[in-house]
Amino acid sequence: MTTRTKTLSALLLLALSGGCAALVGTDRPNAAASPEGATPGAAIPVMLDRERPGVDRVGGLRFLGALDLRAEGLGGLSGLWVAPEGDRFVAVADTGLVATGRLDHDPAGRLTGARDLRVRPLAVEEGIPGRKRRSDAEELARLPDDEGHDGGWLVAFERDHRILRYPAGEGGPDGTPVPVPVPPDVAEGSPPNSGLESLTRLSDGRFLTIEEGADGLQDRRAWVTRTAALPESREDWRPLAYRTAPRYRPTGVAPLPDGGALVLERRVSLLGGWSSRVVRVAAADLREGAAVEGRELARLESPLLNDNFEAIATRRGPAGEVLVYLLSDDNFNALQRTYLALFALGEEAPRAVSAGR
Repeated sequence: MTTRTKTLSALLLLALSGGCAALVGTDRPNAAASPEGATPGAAIPVMLDRERPGVDRVGGLRFLGALDLRAEGLGGLSGLWVAPEGDRFVAVADTGLVATGRLDHDPAGRLTGARDLRVRPLAVEEGIPGRKRRSDAEELARLPDDEGHDGGWLVAFERDHRILRYPAGEGGPDGTPVPVPVPPDVAEGSPPNSGLESLTRLSDGRFLTIEEGADGLQDRRAWVTRTAALPESREDWRPLAYRTAPRYRPTGVAPLPDGGALVLERRVSLLGGWSSRVVRVAAADLREGAAVEGRELARLESPLLNDNFEAIATRRGPAGEVLVYLLSDDNFNALQRTYLALFALGEEAPRAVSAGR
């Protein structure tokens, strides 16, 4: 998140402190018991619309539950991965942390709980960094297994703009990483706090990354790799442009089975508060030189569940449906929350429904 956005966020939260407290709740439950090595915490179920419990759709997404994750040291989460089975998650934070946990779903597929929450530092090239600019992790992507061996993880960083590959197992990125070439002019030319916010591996094996970009832009720089292999040079990244809605910024991206992608966009304003869009991008548009303007599937804003959603992940459900997870970054601010929300991708609905009316 940029300095301007964080400043605006702080002003917003101060101005609306009474309303925000009422929306998210100020009661802090006692920490739940947890096994040795896990962080004591709780996962509190929350509704899509607290005033209308029966609301279960927002645009083209069907609501399948959400949790308010509360645990010591847990916060600032900006990148998310959920296991294909849906039983565990890994997240990275812009404060240089890795968070992991187990997820519970009921027989109907609704997200009902999270447990065994763990938080640990994320090492970089030189070990555990002592400076924020070295540890600002914004996005996470899982690499495929190769002949039975774990493929590891990619993590995108801002400030010191780079992508690192970690040779880790189920516990998320760990060990000593090695750099992966970033697109041309990213390391030197991206705004300090507005670099590669979005990174994913598409279903055809190529990699897609989108720059958050500077204020006032609608067209954001983006790149897709030429082939399914990890880039070996900057030239392996091919440019395209991603167009956001006015005043929105791309904060996350996740693959779709058809070769397309879902992009998460975020906006914050003093009058409107937090707003997030989930945008579908067609596979045919993810090519060199394209000017991509996806189709909005849903918009999360008041009176619906909303906060600083920065991370998105997808997986296949038991019936073949696409399940979509959204995760919010609480900025370690007492007036914000770490929400993990689950939706099923369906047919688009009119804009009036996506606004929660």
